[in-house]
Amino acid sequence: MRRLPLVFLLLITPPLFAQEDMDHLFSMSLEELLQIEITSSTLTPENLKTAPSAVSVYSHDEIKRMGLDTLGELMNLVPGFQVYRSSGSSMETPFSSRGRRIGVTTAEILIMVDGQRYDSPRSSGSSTIAPNYPLKYIDKVEFIRGPGAAVYGSNAMMGVVNITTRSNVNELTLSYGSFNRKQLYLQASEQFNDMTVDIFGHIENDDGDSFNVQDTFSSTRINTDDPRTLSDLNLKFTWDNTQINIQHNQFEVENFYELNTLSNGYNSRDGQLSSVSLKHNFDWKSVNSSIWLSYNHVSALINTQITAPGDLTLISNPSSDDALFVSANFDDYAESRAQWHNDWSINEKSSLQFGIELRRINAPEAIASNNFDLGELANGTIPITFYGSLLPTTPVQASSDRNIFGFYSQYQHQLFESSYLTLGLRYDDFADIGSQVSPRLGLVQELNPNHSIKFLYGEAFRAPSESELNLLNNPVALGNPDLKPETVKSWDFIWVAQWPQTGLSLGYFTNHFENSIVQSDTGTGTLQYANIDQDPAKGFELEVSHEIDLHWMLRASFTKINEKPDLAFREAEHLGALTINYQQTKWNANLIANYLDERQMAIGSNRITLDDYWLLFAKLQYKFSTDLTAFVQVKNLLDEDYLTPTASTSLTEGVPNRGRELLMGIGWRF
Repeated sequence: MRRLPLVFLLLITPPLFAQEDMDHLFSMSLEELLQIEITSSTLTPENLKTAPSAVSVYSHDEIKRMGLDTLGELMNLVPGFQVYRSSGSSMETPFSSRGRRIGVTTAEILIMVDGQRYDSPRSSGSSTIAPNYPLKYIDKVEFIRGPGAAVYGSNAMMGVVNITTRSNVNELTLSYGSFNRKQLYLQASEQFNDMTVDIFGHIENDDGDSFNVQDTFSSTRINTDDPRTLSDLNLKFTWDNTQINIQHNQFEVENFYELNTLSNGYNSRDGQLSSVSLKHNFDWKSVNSSIWLSYNHVSALINTQITAPGDLTLISNPSSDDALFVSANFDDYAESRAQWHNDWSINEKSSLQFGIELRRINAPEAIASNNFDLGELANGTIPITFYGSLLPTTPVQASSDRNIFGFYSQYQHQLFESSYLTLGLRYDDFADIGSQVSPRLGLVQELNPNHSIKFLYGEAFRAPSESELNLLNNPVALGNPDLKPETVKSWDFIWVAQWPQTGLSLGYFTNHFENSIVQSDTGTGTLQYANIDQDPAKGFELEVSHEIDLHWMLRASFTKINEKPDLAFREAEHLGALTINYQQTKWNANLIANYLDERQMAIGSNRITLDDYWLLFAKLQYKFSTDLTAFVQVKNLLDEDYLTPTASTSLTEGVPNRGRELLMGIGWRF
């Protein structure tokens, strides 16, 4: 870290000679940022001091200074949150809150986009696409740390990420960089009589970085890479009190790890998420109401090699020394949702929010094509039939349909002049799984204009996903149709302090888990999902923002996890981030330093420790005019060679990550 001041000095030196121009690139002050409305905590407008949650918020003005591109990269700056690449796929970047995550796909944190769940019906949690959500499309993002089930139901167990997208913007961004990376963003807005149409398009691809890794099917090392293509298309129609959102996001990746194995030329994953939602607001008497209707559709095609050539020669019929290849098609997973929400202002000091939510999940049977019978291998049926080519013969997930009903209510009352009480309760019923009640209590006391304290209690849950219930014919992991929902009881004590140029939040949390859903060994070498009780998670979270003057702004976070469940050994216990922004006339320079503590990974029945690391991100921008901006950004500025934990116990070394990435581009507002 001795190089940090020098690197930052080099970044900001050019602005010192720029011609004076008071048309600042970023004009929002810290005081204004601290007053940004937060809606995800209670579904009503709050600010950082009064919201009954542990919350961090980022505006588009702040995000656009940073040398970051995706939601997952931004998460690493938030207290308690951590994100890293896994061996499930080059696109698998599971994220966690407060040191608790089980499995590859993150299902304990709920992602919301413009009020709608941004999830996969198969995992009942975030899709693979979610951490790669483009920051360019975000107007504001709120990170709620801790339970949100009293408002949102299942999956809002360890946190909620609420994204509000941009509107009324006409902007084009083109960029090119390392690994032959090409990137295009387009956002346009047009008025048609009483209707506004917003369109956002994004496409990028690159050839990937190169890695020399231990082969998963031999004792030698091999070279691999991680090329990818990402694209997004979003439409938003707004008129009067009605809004329609249409989203389509997809990706394609090749080579690298896929389901924890390497197979250059065969390993690949294609995925897409499409959704449409309609929201209509109306008033009846003294109640503000809204009706939501939405539909999500998710598909994925996963190609991976399972065994080395010759592994099945002696147990196949007819005998073959081919490797086992699988192409698993998870297609047409869908979720429909309807919600009626109400906000009743009883009087100046009291309000009541209540509503009902109906969801239906449709998970069809997933079929794998394979050259050997995967089902016979998984079930130990010998000899294993060899087909000679990939044939769609093996179900890998049973079909299921599930109806979900939720009813929630929340009462907010100003007890005294500076005391605020929030009481919430939600009831959810999952067909064939059971019901769950999620209570909430929040007490916020403003001690004076600069200080407030928060006492928070909440219970939350996560219902088992369709894959955890119905996974089958898998030689590695099996589903369990008898799973129960996992639950958490959470306490928070938070001190918030604000001055015109400084904001501070310091909190202590404790989480107690019951019926945690984990993968346990069946004794035959195969893992199966099961419910167990886990150790609690406890720790401290600190966030500080400070505006030194009109030119300098700092933002920092630190997390210390004192206790965590044993099976969360892949999560770091100390996290930190520092963002330094410098503004001078037409120039803006931003530097981010992100620290991740040591993590562990499992090798067989043993564990090894992976080194801690610092990652630096930098961005330098120059504003030619009100409409034209040029920038250069660098990720992993010091070209840190670091490893992150694998998702499998069969791998003997951590997952390699990309080295230094340089990106140059221009942005044009029209």
